[in-house]
Amino acid sequence: MKKNVMALSIAAMIGGLGFAGAASADVIVGTGATPLTVADMAAGKIAAPTANNLEVTRAGVGHALIVPYFNAQNGNMTVLHVTNTDQVNGKVAKVRFRSASNSDDLLDFQVFLSPGDVWTAAITADANGLAQIVTADNTCTVPALAAGVPQSFNNSSARLPSYLTEAQRNALTREGYVEIFNVADISALKAFDTNGALNAAGPNRSALYTATKHVSGVAPCSVAGSAARTLLNNAAIADYTTQLQAATAGLDSGSGGLMGDWYIINVPQTTTFSGAATAIVANTGAGTAPAVGNFRHFAQLGNNLVTLSADAANGVTADPLFRNVNVFDAAGAKVTTAALTMLNYDAPDLSTPFFSAATSANTLAQSTALLTALSVKSVTNQYALDASITAKTDWVFSMPARRYNVAANYAAVTGTTGATGPTTANAKYRLFTDLNANGTQAGEWFYPAVSADYTTGAGTYKAGGNTTVDTAGNICVFADGQKFFDREETSASAGPVFSPGTASTVSFCGEVSVLAFQDTGNSVLGASVARNTVTSGFYTNGWGVIDTTNAAQGLPLLGESFIKLSNPQAGAGVSGTYGINWAHRFTR
Repeated sequence: MKKNVMALSIAAMIGGLGFAGAASADVIVGTGATPLTVADMAAGKIAAPTANNLEVTRAGVGHALIVPYFNAQNGNMTVLHVTNTDQVNGKVAKVRFRSASNSDDLLDFQVFLSPGDVWTAAITADANGLAQIVTADNTCTVPALAAGVPQSFNNSSARLPSYLTEAQRNALTREGYVEIFNVADISALKAFDTNGALNAAGPNRSALYTATKHVSGVAPCSVAGSAARTLLNNAAIADYTTQLQAATAGLDSGSGGLMGDWYIINVPQTTTFSGAATAIVANTGAGTAPAVGNFRHFAQLGNNLVTLSADAANGVTADPLFRNVNVFDAAGAKVTTAALTMLNYDAPDLSTPFFSAATSANTLAQSTALLTALSVKSVTNQYALDASITAKTDWVFSMPARRYNVAANYAAVTGTTGATGPTTANAKYRLFTDLNANGTQAGEWFYPAVSADYTTGAGTYKAGGNTTVDTAGNICVFADGQKFFDREETSASAGPVFSPGTASTVSFCGEVSVLAFQDTGNSVLGASVARNTVTSGFYTNGWGVIDTTNAAQGLPLLGESFIKLSNPQAGAGVSGTYGINWAHRFTR
């Protein structure tokens, strides 16, 4: 198995910069003015959070971004653009790639964006089928992504299923989604001196601001071996546990301002799809402007997380694999030992409190708010299969918040078949976070089929749960129904048929699932990680609606319709292949 270069660079930093000991980190709730004043900075304060609400914003700019799908299959390349729209302050952004299968962390790192900066990168597959990222950007990252040098994604059995071969684990890296968080601002205010006093002489900025601010198109920290690079490495792996430590480093609470875009391009097939990242904003109420959130920077290190939160990892995440309270398995038994040890680089995630203190209750509340913001009760879009233009259609369904309610516990698998494998019968394979801490199915998005009393530790989720496991080990949830129409008002009288040939409803298997229309081959996207094919029950072209009521909770879905077609009149040497993508329309 290939060594992970980025993991090795982290290890080198731990040994080389004196951070080999236990680290402690936490969400810091600032107490300074918003925006921060020079006087507050002199007093060692960062800005107090003013936000009290979390929502998906149509404005497209926020504190967190979700790229709902990346694809490096069948010659595809996915390109990301992340923009800091704040023209005053820099941003520290955490970037995390997760697998389409069960949301496993494939790669994460920190990006240091100067004011008005744009960071770009591309994801492809290497000769062994392992996803990799490459950038030509001067914006600094930790660990460093050297310009033009590919960095492999993680295919280690430590986080991906150990019972799979290396080639099978590589396949899980080629599709997924991306999370991007504004974990801290890089303040444009004057700097502290080495004694912690405000440097009043001149317009000096912090050393971190200067290290990341581009000069003639080049960020000083991008120069290997430079003092600016060393400073950046230290900042990325430091443990900021007090306002004074953060302020002294030139950091401040996150104020949002991130914007993201993506496109999937296949050069040999001359096809391109594009879209905007979904933005999540912390604000003071529905539709209001972005507000200041928490400082949520965690050291970019692979050692065990030691948090100042009295609730330990439970105060940092709602992920059931990292928690040991309010977690149950599919048989309803309480889980009191975390399935995975949370490491520093695992934080933050989408459930880490944006504007409240780091407590177990707050991580559950934020996950509930996030799932609510993303949940929809129907999904509508178009499809086209016209033979005359070789039209093909894939629908993509991304559920980036599902991980905070249900996750796959690969450690429960002692074999690959039967009750010991990644199956519904293996009760320990699916772990659930009881988001409402009330021991009932009410208010949960994903739940198993058990009927005993949860409040006594045996479970209360009623029989007929809405999750199962497919033969690939992907956790699945079913839609409540679907209906396909042609373009002349006609709807199918018979229900759709899904391969391998049984009538059923749409199932969303995996964290990012792809529904292909008719084509059982590569189809539009070449998807294979979490793929389903509807083989009949639709028309040559038209539209469809999928019912995702889910016991009135809805399902937390994002996604698009991807349509590929060709011009049969295109002459030799002329590109005649085209890509169209439309975002799903929803009801809430």
